[in-house]
Amino acid sequence: MTAKDWHEQVDALLARASRLQHGEARVMALEEAARLADTHGDLDLAFEVRDGLIDAATFGGFPDKALVAFAWCRAQAKKHPTRFEADLLLWKQKWVVGRLDDFPHITRKQIQDALDDIEQTYARVDAGKRAILKLRYQTARDMGEEAAAEAYWTQWVAAPRDHLTDCRACDLDDEIDHHIDRGEYAKALRKARPILEGRSGCAEIPHLTYGSVLYPLVKLGRLEEARDCHLRGYPMIRRNRDFLAAVGEHVEFLALTGNLSRGLVLFEKHLGWALDHASWRDRFTFHAAAGFLLSRLVAEGRGTVSLRLPKAFPLHQEQGSYEMRELHGWVETQAREIAARFDARNGTDHFQKLLERTRGLEKDVQPFLIDTESREQ
Repeated sequence: MTAKDWHEQVDALLARASRLQHGEARVMALEEAARLADTHGDLDLAFEVRDGLIDAATFGGFPDKALVAFAWCRAQAKKHPTRFEADLLLWKQKWVVGRLDDFPHITRKQIQDALDDIEQTYARVDAGKRAILKLRYQTARDMGEEAAAEAYWTQWVAAPRDHLTDCRACDLDDEIDHHIDRGEYAKALRKARPILEGRSGCAEIPHLTYGSVLYPLVKLGRLEEARDCHLRGYPMIRRNRDFLAAVGEHVEFLALTGNLSRGLVLFEKHLGWALDHASWRDRFTFHAAAGFLLSRLVAEGRGTVSLRLPKAFPLHQEQGSYEMRELHGWVETQAREIAARFDARNGTDHFQKLLERTRGLEKDVQPFLIDTESREQ
């Protein structure tokens, strides 16, 4: 293959990736382009392609691939400081470090070392503290370190914005999550208004926000608003595995409102994502919600169900007939085992408490039939 031939292949792959929505196909196109650049020893092109791959993998549901691509680029920037600008990776370092605790095999020390490293890196470019304070807050929150999370939260919201601060929509969405954690549902929904009314948004907002507000709306009895958030929000996330956890929030909402058949449609459609998603945290959220949905179906006396589930599913049945109790037991086991792995790594009982919260949702059930003619699936 001549230089012209393989460069044309790379150009075609990059052009194809640029036309695709975030997802597996886009990531695969960029991975192949990187492979070709590596094979032919074009370091500059390999860096350029992987820089794009970090974006595609981050927003396409492949945080592990984003981590690998970022580590490669950063190593090259350190090895060739005059050839590659390390500053180009500053924003993406924040994305990668913010997802490290999604992987239970990554140790607490490795996560803390990464947080210390990004703090030192940002200090060298005279960035403010807001970005790192948010990362430390989110990490403490994710690990169930409540006192530390509260302390970092107070510092984060008071810190001034700078050029490495998240966009206002993302920051607002994280503030909403904080109030939901504290059971301050009315306050969370007041803060969500600019997002839900379309006055604030970005690449992932309001996609995430629509899922986050479903439970608060149900708790406050605002079921029509919850229905509207579901019908608007789910179509925005249904084709991108980056939103697996948000899908779980929609599944939970459907179970809470008695729309169990609708919930099964989402379970059937997205179980494949949960089987191999790199983020174990997102897997947990989906399986916990699915466990609640299936428990409600068991309680209603559903013995068997017909579903088209992936062949990779351990209980896969070619004829598509599944025993409901067995299906529920498998999903519950997944959620329980993932929770145990995270709690062992974190040294807290945070995930066990999340499971207990989900298992106690029966008290919050408020039947509210969604228009069966709505076609969000």
